[in-house]
This record gives sequence, structure tokens and C-alpha cells, in this order.
Amino acid sequence: MQYISYLIIVFLLIPIISIGQEGVISGTITNEKGNPLSTAHIYIPEMNKSTVSDTSGAFRIEHLRSGDYQIVISHIGYQTQQKTITLLKNQPKIKVTIRLAKQLDELGEVTLLSTSEATKIRNSTTTVSVIEARKLNNRSVTTSDLLGTVPGVQIRQSGGVGNATEVSIQGLSGRQVKLFVNGVPMDFLLPVEELGIGPSLAMLPVNLIKRMEVYKGAVPVSMGADALGGAINIVTRKEKYDFFDTSVAYSSFNTWQATVNARKVMPSGLTAGLTGYYTYSDNNYTLNDVTLINEQGNPESISAKKFHDAFRSYMIKGDVGLIDQSWADYIALNFSYANLYDEIQHNFEMRQPYGEALNKVFVYNNALQYEKKGLIKNLDANLYIGYNRIITNFNDTTLNIYNWRGEVIGQRTSGGEITPSQNKLKLTGDNISGRINLQYNVNTTSRILFNGVTSFFERSGEDPVAAAFYGNDYYKNPVHINKIVSGIGLEKDFLDKKIVSHSAVKFYHYTAKGFEIENNEIDEVEQQRTEFGGSQSFSWRLNRNFLSKLSYEYATRLPDRIETLGDFSIAVAANPNLKPERSHNINLGGSYKEKTWSVEANGFFREIENIIILQAVPPPVLSTYQNLLKTRIIGVEGEISMRPLSWLNITLNGTFQDLRNRSKKEASGVSNDRYFGARLPNKPYLFGNGEIQITKNSLMRPNDQLQVWWSTRYVEEFFRYWEIDGRKEDKLVVPTQWLHNIGIAYTGRHKQYTVTLETHNIFDQQAYDNFGVQKPGRSWHLKLKTSLFKS
Repeated sequence: MQYISYLIIVFLLIPIISIGQEGVISGTITNEKGNPLSTAHIYIPEMNKSTVSDTSGAFRIEHLRSGDYQIVISHIGYQTQQKTITLLKNQPKIKVTIRLAKQLDELGEVTLLSTSEATKIRNSTTTVSVIEARKLNNRSVTTSDLLGTVPGVQIRQSGGVGNATEVSIQGLSGRQVKLFVNGVPMDFLLPVEELGIGPSLAMLPVNLIKRMEVYKGAVPVSMGADALGGAINIVTRKEKYDFFDTSVAYSSFNTWQATVNARKVMPSGLTAGLTGYYTYSDNNYTLNDVTLINEQGNPESISAKKFHDAFRSYMIKGDVGLIDQSWADYIALNFSYANLYDEIQHNFEMRQPYGEALNKVFVYNNALQYEKKGLIKNLDANLYIGYNRIITNFNDTTLNIYNWRGEVIGQRTSGGEITPSQNKLKLTGDNISGRINLQYNVNTTSRILFNGVTSFFERSGEDPVAAAFYGNDYYKNPVHINKIVSGIGLEKDFLDKKIVSHSAVKFYHYTAKGFEIENNEIDEVEQQRTEFGGSQSFSWRLNRNFLSKLSYEYATRLPDRIETLGDFSIAVAANPNLKPERSHNINLGGSYKEKTWSVEANGFFREIENIIILQAVPPPVLSTYQNLLKTRIIGVEGEISMRPLSWLNITLNGTFQDLRNRSKKEASGVSNDRYFGARLPNKPYLFGNGEIQITKNSLMRPNDQLQVWWSTRYVEEFFRYWEIDGRKEDKLVVPTQWLHNIGIAYTGRHKQYTVTLETHNIFDQQAYDNFGVQKPGRSWHLKLKTSLFKS
């Protein structure tokens, strides 16, 4: 617990360290006629301080040191203005009057302000794509949908809303890709370990997200986890002004989505926010060519609707804190409660329907966050300490056997639909976590970065149904996992910032205690690992338009809880002798931008060894994770964006990735080398996206907006199993897919309301994913969104 103690001490010292900043910038914001403007946004980027003007147009920013400050003043319907103000030691208080001119193109002003931080990330040394979710929150799309539009990213979703999902970045997938929420590992906050990425992403609706950062290859020091070569950071909304917005959407398959997001900022800096969302779907779309045993006892291919795949989740989240204080730019206490209900329709290959198995999840989160630029001279700090509890319930107790029509066609003598024992399992996991992110600005050209993440996890459970089958309730035995992930980096500018270098070293430490079952006896299992990693990346700005990047990373991923300690609830045995996965990652690319068009291309190389694979066997024998494969990935991705007219945007991207087995027979569990050099199965190798969007402003009324868009997704045919196995005519493939979506959205004056109508998969094409699992056909979506104040 020494790490938690350290965090508490840091929090207590913050007010003492930060005393003595007494400079003040105040004034009045008016229009061209001199009339006061309320709710104008005044922002100091280098200090990350902001405020809003009151009803008389007045504003005040306190606790500033002497020096030069660039302030940015914006207001809906007015041109953004920048002004430099100097605070002297003998004149620490400045009062100004700023007049804003009318802005005819309101959208352009808002877009400029919202992209500055995203542009800074894009211009970093790492290969990264940034999705500004706020530009798309008029649409009826999920977080998974947005991630799937990024070049190099493949989202494999086994069904509809909330179903199992796998995220792949440049060929690396599953546990090799790590997800974060505001820089905090997602599995600290949501049931990633228990239920996977799909349900967890479904608990983060797009309307509550500011942007998503997709890192490819070298993962920044600020991301504190053992990612193997890819990471996704979801940044949620955290505005510093009053707003209220809400949305409700209805879609095919009885799908409902609703969100509400509100914030109040007092002149004193006291701020409070409330967020909520609700998602529900029957997911009752039609499946084609599923097998049914007819009355004559023969297999028959039929079409049938899903009957046991409903998904529901909701969350309420609140925060209260202070902004723009002398000792804190932002400090807040966050709390949230989330609830999830997830019916399970079929196994991973969609061969066996289930009619009653389901998961229920309850998530409680509490956290304290702190941010301060200039905590002490040249030192910026971002701190987090949190506690969360995740309670999962897995119910699989029926003896009934269902067919694809939802009919009971018989009963088993024992066992559930999924497990041999039947289960009424309740697991309770408690996690205490902390994060320290520091940046020390050595001088104008050099910065030292440090990030440390630590977590203490304990899980135990109970299952009276399984206990009756095995004669012992094994789930009552607790599992303990402690992790420390830290990194330190040096970022340095050369040639007047034309060349930037980022060097980093990472440290991983992991201890875990659990149990395994041998002959109905419990044996304690313990594992401890310490590993290192490192990266080097460069960016070179040849001129104002062209930016090139090169990065290398030696990445390490430690075996996780389930791989190491097993999970009796899913019939997986422990294997404490697993080795970490390791990868050499190289990325080389560049981007060129003109005023009306831009192009970006990246090549990537991965050499991964000790890949952890589940050696699955039928129950009641337990399956085991083993180090089996070595893989080489070579690929290229690119994107073109064009704006030939002020109202027309066109985007096209594509990815080719070649994943080849490099394992010799001794290390891959086979008797010969026939698979050496073969392309890995069930992995798309060619895919891409396209979109055309038309935006017309002031079409029917001043400052209104009409958007019309068409988007498409293409995936080339690929084999479900090894291409070299079996006869050509018998090989199973996931066929070529080319799906199209269209939509239209009308936004009223001053963005106070939006009405959206969309159609996904407009031509009702058959869509597939992992191992040929069918996805929904054509669907319709209607969405209403309202906004008050600035949003």
C-alpha cells in the first residue's frame, strides 16, 4: 500500500506547494456595438485555465504568475479572437475590454477550437489516429462503429449491440491491444476482464466522448499498460462552462439509446456535472442458413430471428470539483454506478443456440482526479486515485435444449447450456488503483515525462449450483493481482522544432496468487514477473505541409489473470509458467496537408513471439493457455481526405496486412512445419472505408445546418481456418463484404436541436464477422438531440 500512501501525500502537499500565484486578468467581453456578451469562453492554453463571462460580460482569471499570456476568446456566432497580455511583477493585475465581431460561418469557428488539442496529438512522434467524436455525435453510431473507420483498425463484432467484440490494430488483436479511459486502463473501470471489450465499449456512448486516440506501434509513456503494439485512449467530455444536452434514438430491432449530459460552473470555480445514459436492444435480427433438425430427424437449413440476445446497460455518473484555483487547474471527486444485462444467444461459431444463459454486471466507481500545470516551476502533474467494485453474475442453470426457433426440443440429464456443471456464479472484484503522470520542462527544447500506474485487485465469489456438482465451492478461494507499470521518457526538439525525438524505457511488475484444481483438490498458484521495454520515435517536419514519422518499440505483454491463473467458470486451467508475449514494432510513414486536401500513409512491421493461444478441449477437461505461435506482420495503410468545396468532404482509407506464421513445429504444437509461412486464418487482410459528407449552413434559417452523408465499409474475403488445410471446394470462408450507410441531419439555429435519420447496410447485404458469425442486416435509426447553453 506504499504507492497509495504516496498518492495521498502528494494530494496533501499540493495546496502548500502552489501558494503564491496572485496575478489577475479580468475584463469585459462585448459585441461590436459595445453590448455585453454573456457565456463567452475565455481560455489561456499554456495554463489550461478558462472561465465564462457573466450576464454583464465580465470575467476574471486569478492566481497567475508574472509573464506573457495568450488568451483565446470565443462565443457562438462571433469570430474567435486571440490577445497577448503581459503581467508584470509590479503590475500583477490587468483589466481589458474585448470586442468580438460577428461570425457568419459558426461551424468553422467551433471546429477550429475543438481540433487544436487533437492536432497536437496528431503531430506527436507516434503513429496515431484521432477521432473527434463530437463532430459525429449527431449520428446513430456506437463507439465500436467509430473505431472501425480508422485505417489499420479492424473491429470484429460477433453480432449486434453489446455482443462480443475484438479490436485489431495493424494485425495485433485481443489482449494485445489495450484500452484506456482518460489515460486510466479501462479494465480498472469496466468489466473488460469478465465480459470482454464489446459490452464494455457499449457502456461508453459516443455523445459522452470528446475524442478517441488510436496509437499504432510505439505506445506513449502516458499510457500505463503492457500493450504489445497498440492502444486506444477514450477521452470523455470535461468542459469548463455551463451546458446541458440530451438525446434519444430509436433503431431497428427495438433498439433504444438515450443520453443526458449537464454541467454547471460557478464564478468561484466550483463545478458540478451529471451524466447518464441508457441503451437497450432486442438484437432480434434474422439469421440465415442456421441448422434445424426437422421432424424426420434430418438437418434443415432455415432462417430464424434471434430470440435470446437482448442487451441493456445504463449508467449514472456525477462529479463535483474546482477549476482554475491557485493550487489546482482541476480537482474533482467522481462517482458512478452502471448496470448491465446481457443474454447469450450462441457459441463463438454460432453453431449452438442458447435460450436462458445470461450475464448481469454491477459497477461502482469512485475516483479523485487532480491536474495542475506549473505545480512547481516547470512541472506539470496529472494524478488519479480510484476504487471500483465490479460484481458479475453468470447464470446457466437450465437443462432445456433449444433450437433456432426458440423451441424447447429436449432436456439434458446434467449440465447447463454452456458449462458441464451448471452455474449460478457471483464474482466480486475490488480494485484500488493510482496513476501519476508528470512532465518536467527542462528548457524550451527538452521535456522529461514520467507515468506510473499501480493497481491492487482481489476477487472472490460463490456458486452454490456448481458447488453441488463438484462437492466444493471453488469460487470462494480469492484471487489477488498486483500490478506496477511505469515509464520514463525524454522528448527533445532539434532544428527549431523541425525534428522531435522521443525516447522511453518502460518497467512492468506483476504478482498474482490464485488456485488450480487437480483431482478435485485446490492447489495455490503464484506467479511473479518483472519485464522491461523501450521505444524510440522521431518526427521530422520538412516544411509547413509535410510531416514524417519513424518509430521502433520493443514491447512486452504480461500474461493476464485468466491466462495465468485460469478461470474455473469458463473451464480454463491455470498455467503459471506462461512467458510474456514480446514484439518488435516498426512504423514508418508521413502526411502531407494542403488547405483543401491531405494524404497520409504508413508502413508497419511486427515480429511477435510467445503468442499466447488457448488450447481448447471439450469439457469437462479444462482448456489451457500456452505460448505457441510466432508471427510476422507486414502491412501498409493510407488515408486521403479532400474538401474540394467548402460544403463537401470526402474521405477514403485502406489497409493491407499480411500475417504469417513463423513458428517451427517444436514450438507450435504440431507434428511438422507445413504451417510455417502460412497466412493466419480468421484474420482479414484487406479492408477499407469511405465517406462523402455534404454540409450546408444557413439553408432555411440563419445559422442552421443540414448534413447529408454516405459511408461504406469493404472487407475482402478471407479463410476461417488454415488455407492450406482441406479440399478447395470444402474450405470455409468469410465472403467479401461491401456495406453502405446513408444519413441526413438537420440542426436548428444556434445548434439547440438536431434531428437525424440514418439507414445502415442500406442494401441489406449479408454481413459476417469472427468465424462467420452473422451481423444485423438493414437497420433504420432516428435520433433527436437538444442542447442548451454552449455545447
